[in-house]
Amino acid sequence: MTGRRLFASICLLINKCYRVIRINKRQNFHHFDQLLLSPVEPLASPDSPVKPQQLKTFITVAECRSIRSAARALFVSQPAVTRTIRELELDLDVELVLRSVNGVELTQAGHAFYARANLLLEEMRRARDELSFLKAGGHGRVAAAVTTAVGLTVLPQALQAFTDRMPQAHIRLTQDSGMAAHKKLQDGSLDFIVANTIPGGATDEFSYLPLFEMALAVGVRAEHPCVNARTLLELQDQTWLVPSLDRDYHSRLFHSRGLALPSRILECESFDVAIHLMSRLDLVAIVTANQFDEQLGSRGIRALPLRETFAPVQVCVVTLRNSRLTPAAQCLVECLQASLD
Repeated sequence: MTGRRLFASICLLINKCYRVIRINKRQNFHHFDQLLLSPVEPLASPDSPVKPQQLKTFITVAECRSIRSAARALFVSQPAVTRTIRELELDLDVELVLRSVNGVELTQAGHAFYARANLLLEEMRRARDELSFLKAGGHGRVAAAVTTAVGLTVLPQALQAFTDRMPQAHIRLTQDSGMAAHKKLQDGSLDFIVANTIPGGATDEFSYLPLFEMALAVGVRAEHPCVNARTLLELQDQTWLVPSLDRDYHSRLFHSRGLALPSRILECESFDVAIHLMSRLDLVAIVTANQFDEQLGSRGIRALPLRETFAPVQVCVVTLRNSRLTPAAQCLVECLQASLD
């Protein structure tokens, strides 16, 4: 993709957000998400295209909830921030913020625009990265979230191959999981996630590239009173440790066997915290089977030989649908795929 086409794509994305807000202003903001995701032709001749500095200023005001704090964060004067926000509102022909003695609050249009403004800036940053890559070669940035299971299996080999191919690229890996990771994917903070996807858990907002499958098992600590359990029914009254993103899966797991969902559920997004809690408390959790050999067994956590069998989870590369990966991000995905051969 040439630099001109990249720039045109970014302009179209801004234009689309601009038009959606204009449409919603006339329609009292009904069905915003459906309008944003629907095909929209670019405006014939936009009066004033939204500028990156306007987006950055608006995002800072929205997060600081104060013109003064935003000006301090941006190292500009308060009148400059006020003027930029006013220009943005005039360009979009809609009020985005409400000013009062207590600070700043976003209007309904402001909330709608804020949800996409971060992504717009990230797409611009990715366009610059791709242009720099095409110009210099070998440079680039990639930000990804990976699960512990991936980090212990395919990631080391994939990273070695990636650094051989792009030695000057900057890599940022996080262990964000669940809703936190998906939110960062939505706002552009992450290029992609490598995560477990459960049957029926896919959504239309994301694209999923399967990598491999992992078996599941139910685990408890050796001192758990149900360490000899052989069925889910025996564990129904116990406290289950569940990532919030997997609650639907647990619901289907019990309901498909004619059982009610356990009433005692502890949600935890951190794998390290979950392991520590399982080793100290009488908790039950569904984990990938390979983790008993890698981490759980040494912490006194055992897999229960239940009579029920569980469908394996599929480890996938998750990206925002219709979002183009940068060359660096695409290279890392290819290295992850190659590490499985």
